[in-house]
Amino acid sequence: MSFRLALPALLLALCATPTLAADPTPLNPRAIVSENFSPASFADTVSALKTQLVADGWTHLAEIDLGSRLAKKNVKLPGGLVILEFASGGATVPLLKNEATRYVAGLMPCSVSVYAMDDGRVVVSRMNAGAMAGMLEPKLGEVLKQSAARMDSGIDAALGKLATR
Repeated sequence: MSFRLALPALLLALCATPTLAADPTPLNPRAIVSENFSPASFADTVSALKTQLVADGWTHLAEIDLGSRLAKKNVKLPGGLVILEFASGGATVPLLKNEATRYVAGLMPCSVSVYAMDDGRVVVSRMNAGAMAGMLEPKLGEVLKQSAARMDSGIDAALGKLATR
């Protein structure tokens, strides 16, 4: 960005800062995360998510059993904590091929965490990519919104199937 274009943007940002700082509405620190409660056990939830998301066209890249790793360090988590990593190259391959948009690689792969709470509830958690989409340039934001909607739809379908068992 040239200095001629950057200066007005910088001045606008500086002028907006007091208004933003004076906003009495507190930000929700959890807004960056989407969560759902599962009606099933930890193991059944993990299995259902993998099955549904792969059926929806996501590629299951990895499963990180963070609960087991933490247990080796004497950190006990109830039920467990697993991070599932998924990718779907259809819309993202063109972005990764283009050097100007390749920076979105830092948002990949899509992580879905499953963990149990002390009270036995099972939570499915992931980045609220739909909310983050507005911070990106429109072309990238649209791809992120579509991916988030697909992921959310798959998670809802998996949890819905578990609820009807």
